[in-house]
Amino acid sequence: MIKNLVSPFRVPMLMAVLVSGGAYGCSKIDMPDEVIIAYKKAIQINPGLAEAHFNLGMAYNNRTMINEAITELQKTVEIDPGFQDAHFQLALLYIEKGLLDEAISELQSTVQLDPHNGLAHSKLGDIYKAKGMFPDAIQAYRKALEINPQDATIPYNLGLAYMGAHEKEEAISAFMRALDINPSYADAHFSLGQVYFDLQLLDDALSEFKKVADVNPHHALAYYHLGLTYYAKGDAVHAANAFKRSIEIDPKNPRVHYSLGIVYSDERLFDDAIEEFSTVVKLDPDNAEAHYRLGKAYADKRILVKAISSVQKAAAAHYNIQNPYSDKRALDEAIISLQKSIEVNPYNPAVHFDLGSAYSQSKILDEAAKALEETVRIDPDFAKAHYGLGIIYERKGMKEEAHREFLTYKKLAGDCAE
Repeated sequence: MIKNLVSPFRVPMLMAVLVSGGAYGCSKIDMPDEVIIAYKKAIQINPGLAEAHFNLGMAYNNRTMINEAITELQKTVEIDPGFQDAHFQLALLYIEKGLLDEAISELQSTVQLDPHNGLAHSKLGDIYKAKGMFPDAIQAYRKALEINPQDATIPYNLGLAYMGAHEKEEAISAFMRALDINPSYADAHFSLGQVYFDLQLLDDALSEFKKVADVNPHHALAYYHLGLTYYAKGDAVHAANAFKRSIEIDPKNPRVHYSLGIVYSDERLFDDAIEEFSTVVKLDPDNAEAHYRLGKAYADKRILVKAISSVQKAAAAHYNIQNPYSDKRALDEAIISLQKSIEVNPYNPAVHFDLGSAYSQSKILDEAAKALEETVRIDPDFAKAHYGLGIIYERKGMKEEAHREFLTYKKLAGDCAE
């Protein structure tokens, strides 16, 4: 029980509970000035009265005067180190301020004074989990579960700690215990589905993600993970439908648009893929892979294939220049997307190679050469890039350089070069 201010001041005991991350489902009340004045008067008369400092700290907290509240609670535990409620409330204030190490110290004092304080053990678990100290979190949650075996949130958090520790079988057991307590616990179904997905138990994962959607039809991530699971099972139609439903709920998640773009690319629906990857780069301009995929989608959009020269026909056999463009605008857009991808991640040789291919098809030979030179600088064993450089150098009249690149290509490609 929270201690109250004792006689001669007849002030009702403060029943305020610190709100930390909304965990308690209540809001702070507006504490009258008279209450704070009375507690200050008590302290003025008797500075060593721990209960007065405690109640003043709680009054400050209810006024959202967090720093003042911390100061009073610190004084409380200095005066009375055995004041359990002061240690616990001080810990919650430290959590609210992001002072996790200080919060750990106060929670440890709390459980030393009261080993059966399940909430304190659970809060310790939360902090350890947030800091990546998963073995400590597991120990704290297990202790909390012994004290409160019917609180479904504890085995759920225990399962998350097991996931962090890569103990997936234990995580499954913990999530299933949470669901035994509360079969409609959507977060537990979702996390259990994630573990099943990681273990490639795809049918089990589908079952759990569907249960999440049944419990909460507006759970966008459940539909996203349904899409991922269907895709892993090779079911493109159901994957696309799940991704689209996720986007209907939350249209601003770039990961979902990206995944839907992948499905469309696989199905050769390049206009749809371009739309999705374009959305990704608007939502996440620094997503290099999305820029690359956008460029590839433009490159794979074949309106009309033209053979432009015998040299390029030979290159198509060895260098994989497929000349997918009859639309110069589409080619220009592909170049822009590939350039943007390189700005974000300049160390991917495949992107430089594709940029060189696009420049070659645009007959911008100097830029094509630069892009392919950068390709082989990053990856000297990129055989097709050496062959492409040979073609470009030959077209530029650089016979010795072309001969050198063709020899390197032949050395790397072996029999395939014949």
